[in-house]
Amino acid sequence: MNNDMEILDWDDEVEEGSPFVLLPEGEYPFVITNLEKGIYEKPANRESKVPANAPMATVTFEIAAPTGETTTLTERFYLYKKMQWKINQFFTSIGAPKNAEGKVKMNWGSVLGARGKVKIIVENYKDRSGKDAQTNRIDSFLEPETPNYQNTAPQGQQMPQQSYQQPPMQQAASGMQQPQPNITPFPDNTGEPQQGTYNF
Repeated sequence: MNNDMEILDWDDEVEEGSPFVLLPEGEYPFVITNLEKGIYEKPANRESKVPANAPMATVTFEIAAPTGETTTLTERFYLYKKMQWKINQFFTSIGAPKNAEGKVKMNWGSVLGARGKVKIIVENYKDRSGKDAQTNRIDSFLEPETPNYQNTAPQGQQMPQQSYQQPPMQQAASGMQQPQPNITPFPDNTGEPQQGTYNF
């Protein structure tokens, strides 16, 4: 895996890098190529809507266009109650089962290599020199075409089951994991609805 955060030595050879790719607005498949856990540090001299010291997950998505072009987008997930909707949407998009109340259990240890689909928009902004520029941004995470819900059918009725592999829960000492190809990150869960537990 090409790790963009890898530290370079003073005498390393350096690559040219890939040209910036601006994708048209639309829906695109993604694969998660990096995950970093951290703590949000509130800026000293400006207001912030995020609580100080909130757990924060920085997730890198590789997004592919039908033309074969790819771009990389990064999204931050702040673990506090106001942002539950976004975290729920994200985990649902990569296959987490919903319980009867629409809740999903976070499983950050199984995010790397997971696949899903997003809606991408184009945003206008001013670059550092004051010129008009454009960039892509993730607008929303889309549910799988066949959403996975826990078995909440009335007695005597059988809901279709989906089988999920439990991925290995290995983590490197650096805090980052290598992506596992073609994994489905959430095990089959047909038990009682879970309470919303936040295991970061």
